[in-house]
Amino acid sequence: MTKEKLPKWDLESIYPSVLSSEFLDDIDCIYKKAEELKTKSADENQSILSILSLYDEMSDVVESVGSFVYTSFSVNTTDRDITLAMGKAEKAQTAASDAVTVMIYNLSKRRDEFSDPSLEPYALFLNEVKTDAEHMMSLEEEALANEMLQVSASAWSRLQESVTASIADGDKTLTQLRGMAMDSDRSVRKNAYEREIKILDANKTAIAAALNGVKGTALLLEKRRGWADPLDRSCNTARISRKALSALISALEESLPIFRDYLKTKAKLLGLEKLEWYDMFAPVGNASMSFTFEEAKALIIDAYSSFSPEVGAFIKNALDSHWVDPEAHEGKIGGAYDIFFPKKKESRVMMNWEGTYDSVSTLAHELGHAYHDSVVKDFPASQRSYPMTLAETASIFGETVIFQEVLKKADKDQQLSLIEAYVQGACQVCVDILSRFYFERSAFEARKEGEVTADDFSKMMLQAQEDTYGDGLGTKHQYMWAVKGHYYSEGFSFYNYPYAFGQLFALGLFASKDSVPDFPKHYKEVLSMTGRFEAKKVAAAAGCDIESKEFWMKGISVIAGYIEKMKEWL
Repeated sequence: MTKEKLPKWDLESIYPSVLSSEFLDDIDCIYKKAEELKTKSADENQSILSILSLYDEMSDVVESVGSFVYTSFSVNTTDRDITLAMGKAEKAQTAASDAVTVMIYNLSKRRDEFSDPSLEPYALFLNEVKTDAEHMMSLEEEALANEMLQVSASAWSRLQESVTASIADGDKTLTQLRGMAMDSDRSVRKNAYEREIKILDANKTAIAAALNGVKGTALLLEKRRGWADPLDRSCNTARISRKALSALISALEESLPIFRDYLKTKAKLLGLEKLEWYDMFAPVGNASMSFTFEEAKALIIDAYSSFSPEVGAFIKNALDSHWVDPEAHEGKIGGAYDIFFPKKKESRVMMNWEGTYDSVSTLAHELGHAYHDSVVKDFPASQRSYPMTLAETASIFGETVIFQEVLKKADKDQQLSLIEAYVQGACQVCVDILSRFYFERSAFEARKEGEVTADDFSKMMLQAQEDTYGDGLGTKHQYMWAVKGHYYSEGFSFYNYPYAFGQLFALGLFASKDSVPDFPKHYKEVLSMTGRFEAKKVAAAAGCDIESKEFWMKGISVIAGYIEKMKEWL
């Protein structure tokens, strides 16, 4: 069979290259606007509105430059020019971050002016200015911290990305080996898993150094800034209360027997006594569920269009305009993401296409993010930026739209494959996310005492998986801490629970779509609020109470219904 020719994304319409005058001019622009912001924010005769407008202008350039170097790097981690450009961009971002710190410091002294009616659209942003000011070191210390991040946490994060993108066993990269977890042949899955463990074991010391560096930096800075612990800062960044997080975690813990039942059901459907780690992504059923990229495009456009012609038209334009880079290759990072370029008001999607339903679902997921970007693209940066908790709403809603549409058209064998794939994804978002939460909590506690060895990280990972997957799985994966890039973000510790938040919140939204008049309009309005209000208020607009465990259990009950349906095939 001839290998499908996959498209490449168009980045040149953003900037011609990292060496182009357009790109380099924007880096210079960041420095100029950063200095202007420092000066302007220090002048009490300047209106707060004009200061915020300048902040928005600078932020758009910073985000566009940062998005461009990251997209360029992620598909070619070994290109020297791109690596050098990333360094230039990070220095400019540091200057911008410095300026924002000065702005926050200066604006916090004028908080009595925040109630001015002209500033009402900026209410959430200015409230966060107050909180940030309360957790701020001296300006000199903040400036030093910003500079140091580029040679500490950010550098450690790049090390993890570069190592995991480049390591290989023979002719297979780590990314390719991980993709083989979905192969229908168990011996192929097992062999790929064993090779993955082997190369991660060989590189564990370097990756553990990276994780120590990131978590050590986070602990140091959060202590100096007066945060009680990393989770407090995480909840603040996520715009949720500890009460809401506790309600979510309690619901996930209560759901564990449901998902263990699913794993045991899957084992029976595969004819196995016990499911091993390398069986989790195995296809179930005899139905052929492979897709070409072109088939996936048509499917996703049709499904989104059936929900809303407006959303469908957006998705079609994104795909036709080469916003997506799907091909896996050496030097490309694993995983998938959506990223926004505010100057162009466009997004780009990176993924590693495998031709499975999971790949289709991933593409729909990331395009959901892109649609969300499009809903808020005309808001200024201070009102556009939404937290991770709400970021996953549109993406997982999109997955659900695709799932429901495909399920309607499928025959019985295909229905089994689809339902299992859907529950499989839900299991990852609920059970695996909970295991990652447990691991990260343990990793932070251990890091407080000093450097943590790779073997100790592995012990924590295995314990977290035992506490969540339990007897639903035999073999576990001791090196999941090494391959999940989310652990390596200093800027957002506990990066993972927002996925569970988004999954269950989106299910709640989806369940109400037939009972709410003109639901696509309502859905768009909810998304438009995500950069301007705390998560509790956005959820309330959708009729949801995120501080109630019962609310989260409603979403889990939808998933449980599909698990029961799977048993019809036993």
